[in-house]
Amino acid sequence: MPRLGTQRRRTQHEPQTTSSTSDLGDLKTYYYTQTLDHFNYRPDSYTTFKQRYVINYRFWGGANASAPIFAYLGAEESLDDDLPIIGFLSDNAPRFQALQVYIEHRYYGKSVPFGSMNEALKNASTRGYFNSAQAIADYAAVLLHVKKKLSAQNSPIIVVGVLAAWFRLKYPHVVLGAVASSAPILYFDTIAPRHGYYSIVTKDFKEASKSCYKTIRKSWAEIDRLTSKPHGLSTLSKRFNTCNQLNESADLKDLLESIYTEAAQYNEPPTYPVSVICSAIDGASVGTDTLG
Repeated sequence: MPRLGTQRRRTQHEPQTTSSTSDLGDLKTYYYTQTLDHFNYRPDSYTTFKQRYVINYRFWGGANASAPIFAYLGAEESLDDDLPIIGFLSDNAPRFQALQVYIEHRYYGKSVPFGSMNEALKNASTRGYFNSAQAIADYAAVLLHVKKKLSAQNSPIIVVGVLAAWFRLKYPHVVLGAVASSAPILYFDTIAPRHGYYSIVTKDFKEASKSCYKTIRKSWAEIDRLTSKPHGLSTLSKRFNTCNQLNESADLKDLLESIYTEAAQYNEPPTYPVSVICSAIDGASVGTDTLG
């Protein structure tokens, strides 16, 4: 499975769209004083940081009507990147007269402990609080706070996002239901094949172009062949125009793997990055070798 970083790289020319029923002007931003460590009782566990959450009240039927709350559980990027493209809440809020709540994941955007990202990631101790268990505990605290603040104790909560299923299992007293959007839950406990994600990526490229798929498949061995030659890494660095000199073939393979997997993950209109990549590979002039 692709590794997650502190921000998601967007595909080139990825559109920034909002739902037809949503307007960013309807959003109100708040900050919750969040506990750094929800599970231990050391002195530093009681350190706090400001966690950003955003509410859209536009369609909410109100606490007196026990109107529902739809909550988006932030993933691996800033809310600034999420808000323009998350349409599930705003598309369904009018029908259910739902309050829309968007919570930023700790260590992203404006929800960074220790004052800065450099401080938050500087060592194993500070990085240790950057995990999914702490994150979903954050979400529970924010949602309970919102319900109390709005006197909406009888408003059911439905959560959406990659951590939604785990959240529902861990905090069933907080949420009524979950939509596990893009959640890799079957990857755990050997329920799904170990390389299942890459099988889907392979399928996407093969469907786009069999010749493109074959070229990419051959390229891995070709990279190793060139690496084994004198000055092979220097040759590859020049051919792929890398910012820094390659130290091993894995450096280049990791880069290409990231490009291919992200293209498959975000292979949507109007850009269809898988087709863009395959068009470039298949459109190489006659006589071009496997690596272009």
